[in-house]
Amino acid sequence: MKKFITLFTLLFTTITFAQLITHSTVRLDDADHEGYLELENFWSKIHEQAISDDMAMFWAVWKVVKTEETPEDYPDFIIMNGWKDSIQMNKMMSNNWYEYGRKVYPKLSKRNFDKKWNLPFGTRNNYNYERIDNTVFIGQIEPGMTVQLNAFKQIDENYEKYETEFYKTWHEKGILNGSRRWWEFNKILSSNVNVESSSSANGNPTHVTIDMNGRQLSEEEREENQLNWANRSFVDRMMGQNGSASRKMLERYQMKLLMFK
Repeated sequence: MKKFITLFTLLFTTITFAQLITHSTVRLDDADHEGYLELENFWSKIHEQAISDDMAMFWAVWKVVKTEETPEDYPDFIIMNGWKDSIQMNKMMSNNWYEYGRKVYPKLSKRNFDKKWNLPFGTRNNYNYERIDNTVFIGQIEPGMTVQLNAFKQIDENYEKYETEFYKTWHEKGILNGSRRWWEFNKILSSNVNVESSSSANGNPTHVTIDMNGRQLSEEEREENQLNWANRSFVDRMMGQNGSASRKMLERYQMKLLMFK
């Protein structure tokens, strides 16, 4: 845990005044799942206090939803931490977490505290990124909600402009009709990869998008959308074609929110 905190402190010392996020993928042995969730439940109260003390904006634990077709090397959980800027983040990273945690749990004996502190931690890949753009958020954040995280590799230097100036408009249309609740676009600034994944052969991701769906469209609305898509202007068709060529999809995770502060 201490090595994890020190790493992020060093990586972010030069970044100022941007919304910063850490994203950690967690891989566990089957026997460690229960202990890991107990660890995160333990940490949830610590993160809640840290947010109250203005050391962070949010903390979230997501479970990766798997099917029979999900690659075996996909992570089991993804943890996210967010800060309004590097000043707030460095305040958190310079904190003595063991002593801070003891103050959050004053009634726990040192023995019982240490037992919680040393629960299964898993093997983690850590990614640090900056949010470049997002839509408005519709609704409330609550456990049980699902999102899709997409990891991309930038191919063309104009990729970010395609996301923010073209694709975002399509996501905003979904916001207006209720079929989408959120979209965000992030640039990966640095990473610490301990476990290679099936996408590694295609290169490391450079950007991440997160999509949250809304209501199901009616059959009439779906037909109208298909018609609008078929009747896109030449400019929209070329933007979509060139935009797709400016990036390469590496991984896609379906995730369910378990804990949020």
